[in-house]
Amino acid sequence: MKVLIQMHRPKEQAQLSLFSPGFLIRITVIMKHLFNIFLLLAIYASSPVQAQDYDLVPNNKAVVYFVRAKSMGSLVNFTYFDGERAIGKFNGRKYLRYECDPGEHLFWARSENRSFVEADLAGGKTYMIEALPRMGGLKAAVKLVPVDIESHNMKKITKLFSKKDRVQFTEEEIDELQKEMTEVIVRGMERYQQGKEEGEEMAKLMPKMTIDLSTIRASSN
Repeated sequence: MKVLIQMHRPKEQAQLSLFSPGFLIRITVIMKHLFNIFLLLAIYASSPVQAQDYDLVPNNKAVVYFVRAKSMGSLVNFTYFDGERAIGKFNGRKYLRYECDPGEHLFWARSENRSFVEADLAGGKTYMIEALPRMGGLKAAVKLVPVDIESHNMKKITKLFSKKDRVQFTEEEIDELQKEMTEVIVRGMERYQQGKEEGEEMAKLMPKMTIDLSTIRASSN
């Protein structure tokens, strides 16, 4: 019997050691490490700097990013339009992705003033327009600038894309904005026609002024 008891003691000690303070501490540390690893993987997978599915543009569509990268007048909303269609409204440092048909478009933004861009878009391509805040009488004015990647200062835009994802709107929000902007759109179109008649030079977004978002995301890493 003594021999049998001695033979079983190591098993009993092993079972008891599973519940020892040292063992429990080690398990706790391992679990914390695993949690941190899963958390980092989740953050990495959802990070805006990673390539997104919406970076891809169908050949029968074109995409325009309206980017507000500067913080001046950040409390003031800028409203964005494609001709007589409202497509978004936001303040602060954000950007909007707008998918549309290729061809000619009149993009414009409204704040205290109105700023216009005449665009000619190629299918399957991505373009960018920066909304620059300017000093106004009562609030920040807006100036739309078509982005030419060869000459445009991309530093703040790259930083914005590395930190934030696009702003999005539901169909209901766009419908409500369209109703809200009914009179604004009428006056905006009148202002554009008046400018054309007076020979005002409009900013232009040409087919060749395309943007490769993968290079912007890569340079932000």
